[in-house]
Formats: sequence, C-alpha cells, structure tokens
Amino acid sequence: MRVGLLSLMLSAGSHAVASEDAAQDSARVGAPAAALDQIIETPMSVRKSRERAQRAVNELSRDIQDLKQSVVVLNKDLRVLEEDLLFPANTRFHVFLSLNVGEFFHLEGVELRLDNETIASYLYSEEERAALSKGGMHRLHLGNISAGEHTLSAFFIGQGPNGREYKRGSSLRFTKAQGPKYVELSIADSEARQQPEFTVREW
Repeated sequence: MRVGLLSLMLSAGSHAVASEDAAQDSARVGAPAAALDQIIETPMSVRKSRERAQRAVNELSRDIQDLKQSVVVLNKDLRVLEEDLLFPANTRFHVFLSLNVGEFFHLEGVELRLDNETIASYLYSEEERAALSKGGMHRLHLGNISAGEHTLSAFFIGQGPNGREYKRGSSLRFTKAQGPKYVELSIADSEARQQPEFTVREW
C-alpha cells in the first residue's frame, strides 16, 4: 500500500515538472514572436529606407549612363574604322547637302548622279528640313571614286514660289586627284531673283 502511494506521488511530481518545463519552453518560443510584434516602422526608419533605395537607384542610373556613353564611343570608333577600311582616303568621295531656303523653295527630295550613274536618291522629312534650315548639313553620299575627270549632277525636287511643283538640276565637272574629295550641294533663296538658287561646288 505504501509502495503504491509512493509511486503515485512520484508520478504526479514528474507530470508537474514536465508540465512546468513545457510551459517554460512554450514561453521561450513565443518570446521572439512577441518581440517581433513590438517592432514597428517609424517615420525615421521609413525615410532612411527610402534614402538608401534612392541612393541605390541613383548609382545604378549613373552606371547605366556610363555604359551607354561607352557604347556610343565604341560605335563611333567602329564606324570610323569601317569607313577607313571600306573607303580609303585616296579614293574617298563625300557629297553633302546644305539648305538656306524657306520662302522660294520647299525641298522634298534630291537625286545624285556621277558620270550619268545614279549614286544616291533621298526624300526629306519635315524634321530633317528643319535641321538643315538651322545650319545642319546632310552627308548625302560616301563612296569611292577613281582619279581623273568626273561629272556630278544633282536634281532637286520640291515646291517653288506659289507652291508650284519645281524640279531643277545642277552639274559640276571636277578632277579627282590624290586624297579625299568633298562636294557640297547648296540650295539658297535669292532675294534678287525671287527664286531658289542651286549650286554644286568643291571644297
């Protein structure tokens, strides 16, 4: 009888200790969760987070711009190298177009012939005409040409005075020597003649 009572008391004590240990373990597990519940974002922490994010975005933007600039420089170098390979200096032939009109001629297109062979034909947009009227120049042709006598002819198409259709041609006979050759097609208003003037000239 005493042995049975002692066993019962020991068993009850063990259960009590186990229950207490379990309660303590549960409290320890729940403590971090309770602590996390107490962590909140303050206006200061939000501002700092936004500042860090903005700095990261700014640094990334600068890196992207630097990369774009490097690509632009590389492409420019590649174009120069390509031109040097395809168009050696001794045979290189450039033709540019300049525009100084507005009242007597509205340029629409131009056709270029070298020794009676068409080498370029181009139609101009409003944006391109605006850029030309501000002093820009359009490289209409880049190619190779042999030394000797040549004839370059340009045919300009557009609208003349009073909006009528206008087509005019102009030619230049020139000698190609050693070194690159540059020719300019120039279109300008003539106040004295009240009409456009078309010229082809060497540089």
